[in-house]
Amino acid sequence: MAEKKKNGQSGVMKAAGILVIANFLSSILGYVRDIIMSSVFDMSSTTDAYNAAFTIPDLIYTILVGGGLSAAFIPVFSGYIAEKKYEDGYKMASTILNIVAIVAAIFCVIGEIFTPQLLPLVVDFSSWSEEAIQLTVTLTRIMFFQCFFMCMTGICMGILQSYKDFTPPSIGAVLYNITIISVGVLLLTLGTGIAGFSIGVVTGSIVNLVVQIIPIYKHGFKYKKIIYMDHEGVKQFFHLFGPVLIGIAVTQLNLVVNRRFASAQGEGILSNIIQAQRIMQLPINIFAYAIAMSIFPTMVEHFATKNMDEYRKDLSLGVRNVAFIIMPCAAGIIAIRVPLIRAIYLQGNFSSKNVYILATLLAFYCVGMIGYSVRQVILQGFYAIKETRTPVAINIFILCLNMVLTATFVKFWGAKGIAIAYSTAGICSVILQTYFLRKRVGRINGNEMKESFIKCFVCCGVMYLVLTLAIYILEKFMPLDIKRFQLMEVMILLIIGAGTYVVMAYVLKMQELTSIIDVFKRKFLKK
Repeated sequence: MAEKKKNGQSGVMKAAGILVIANFLSSILGYVRDIIMSSVFDMSSTTDAYNAAFTIPDLIYTILVGGGLSAAFIPVFSGYIAEKKYEDGYKMASTILNIVAIVAAIFCVIGEIFTPQLLPLVVDFSSWSEEAIQLTVTLTRIMFFQCFFMCMTGICMGILQSYKDFTPPSIGAVLYNITIISVGVLLLTLGTGIAGFSIGVVTGSIVNLVVQIIPIYKHGFKYKKIIYMDHEGVKQFFHLFGPVLIGIAVTQLNLVVNRRFASAQGEGILSNIIQAQRIMQLPINIFAYAIAMSIFPTMVEHFATKNMDEYRKDLSLGVRNVAFIIMPCAAGIIAIRVPLIRAIYLQGNFSSKNVYILATLLAFYCVGMIGYSVRQVILQGFYAIKETRTPVAINIFILCLNMVLTATFVKFWGAKGIAIAYSTAGICSVILQTYFLRKRVGRINGNEMKESFIKCFVCCGVMYLVLTLAIYILEKFMPLDIKRFQLMEVMILLIIGAGTYVVMAYVLKMQELTSIIDVFKRKFLKK
């Protein structure tokens, strides 16, 4: 039993490690793409058009595939694999794949035809030039092609993750961004403008799909040209997916509302808002998502075997590890926001005024980082017990709250109000989710979570003060009009911030740090 538990924990850590590395590489490549575009086009109507063009295709992908995998597809298909009912699993997965392919194709055709009529629903064009509007229409029509391939990729990733094979999805995500950059830069030199990056997105989605297909067959999966609606697994999928679909749609509507408000704030604001969100999402995508996804199969197993004490330990461990990593990331980014944005973006045609606009928006978005991070773990806690309705109800409430807060705060603080409302909604979301999950499963080891959060807050407070002092000293003696010194300043600040946080965590004897140290000790002693 102990050996089995050890192997299970090892599998979780391995999966988390793969996801962390892949998400890190993919995210970094995504920022390289954004930096290239911003240095060529600045935060302008051109980049606004490019970012707006993603909205509808991303909306279709996320609603059809994005969130349904973890909540509905993976639990059902994994059950067939675990019980060795392979033929039933193939029928169920093939049916879902075929249905998604047909629906995605229909949506894409409709989108291609009615792009000019659909875009005003998600973008406020009242202050946009006719040229910018036409560019947005053109780029959106290009993006619709990638929507179909991404939907197919999403189902293939669900199949692979059900086999606990996280490598192909990870490689695919990295190659996706490499392809966008390569094709975009190549076509840029040929005079296509920013449309070259949109074509790169389509090409990248095809490459990503190919990377997923080959390993699926190596696992023995057998695709079937059927739509078997009476299959028990298909019925179970739609039973789970229905509430999730509503929840995802609500979440995406929340994003659309934010972008619509941003598009009405003036030229370049939409691009600044989206860049600030992406930077804020980086630690979430690298760490919070990886930790949440890696503990999900284990939580499912413990709940299925009615081992609720272990389920609660999984949940507590996930929340504490996320907080231990994300809170210093948020505090650190807020502290070094101006040096960070200056070092990354201030080059080429990127204007200096946008450094402070982007840095300010980023700070307000980072306030909500802990809420959106811990929420990833709590959501998996709901999905592990096959409870999808409660998160939907919470998401609907949070959407309404965010819309009201955004409409109110924009009147007082302009674009900053969008970020403040978003962060407030994220913190409220995780509070409500935690409350209702506790009502559903009983105690969730709240005391040890509370103790961990308090210690993290103290460590972050000390780190913030040290970083503020370090910035004051460095900017007195470094010639920050030179790029290498800008980069050097950020590297020094990152080392100081990380070192301060680790020292404080060691002094406070935080379990999350000591467990990492123990792992390294065992590895070292073993060697």
